[in-house]
Amino acid sequence: MNRRALYNSLRMNWVMDPTIDVEPWQVEDYRSLPIDEIFERLDDKSIHLDKMTFIAFADNVDSPEDLADGLLEDSKEDVASHDQVYLMIFELWRRLLPEKPSLSIFCDELDQQIHLCDSGQVKNIEPIQDALANLQVILDENYDEGADPIEAFNCIDDGCANNVESFLYDYIAEQIDNGNNSYAIELLDGFSGYMREAKWFDFLRARVLSSTDPIEANKMMQRLITKAVKDPNFEYNLELLSFLVSVGEKETFDRLVKISLPLIQLEEDFQDLVAISADFFHRLDRESVENTLQNILNMREKIPLYKNFDPKDPQLASFVKVIF
Repeated sequence: MNRRALYNSLRMNWVMDPTIDVEPWQVEDYRSLPIDEIFERLDDKSIHLDKMTFIAFADNVDSPEDLADGLLEDSKEDVASHDQVYLMIFELWRRLLPEKPSLSIFCDELDQQIHLCDSGQVKNIEPIQDALANLQVILDENYDEGADPIEAFNCIDDGCANNVESFLYDYIAEQIDNGNNSYAIELLDGFSGYMREAKWFDFLRARVLSSTDPIEANKMMQRLITKAVKDPNFEYNLELLSFLVSVGEKETFDRLVKISLPLIQLEEDFQDLVAISADFFHRLDRESVENTLQNILNMREKIPLYKNFDPKDPQLASFVKVIF
């Protein structure tokens, strides 16, 4: 399964950075090749097939990986040649046997749809929605058969080049941003139980709840902040703080900032915390505090964001003094 994920990962990285040193076949778009050309290339590798013989061979195995391994069992070719054959066998299976999808085929389609979403190439939302619906079916079926939910999800995630959990979080957050709360809830109900980092998805529930029951949403945020103390994560705290900018009370905001201060490691962390705080005080019409925070950012604009942050930096003390 991981063979296709490795190819997808390499190709996606190459698309973002074409200067990566790769062989052309390692990043070729096999989806765009005519089927006849794929058979011709296989013929050049001494793999003699046509549509009928391919389907006949495939009837006796469960996956394109099994078929490729069987066809190459007695081959004297090198590893690179074997990998090329595998990629072409995989593509033929994907096109010629849609009624016999393997797990690697499913993961490849999920990778494809995630890549299209992340690169802004989605013209029709149905394919990604179908892929996510199929993902939920696979997870539910495995869970019903006794599989551990986290392990079931990990199996899918390991077969994909993308981080599926991170994509789901971003995709559901996007639905909430666009006002598609009913679909967001549907996805949260379907996937939350399979996620390794459940607190992130609990936060999304709080976001949805804020539009219908702000009081209950604030109570939920208090519970999330309490959990954040026990499981510190600066990035997660920033997400909570960003949400509190528009709906939170100052007491809640202050509490989370205090929890986050010891977690600052990089200059970027500090500047992000200051910027979010400036936005929060802007909502409170505390113009003097907002201006002070903006001045701190202005004075630090030439500091590299990747630089380690000094906890003794005097502007940290200034930041603490002005907001509390």
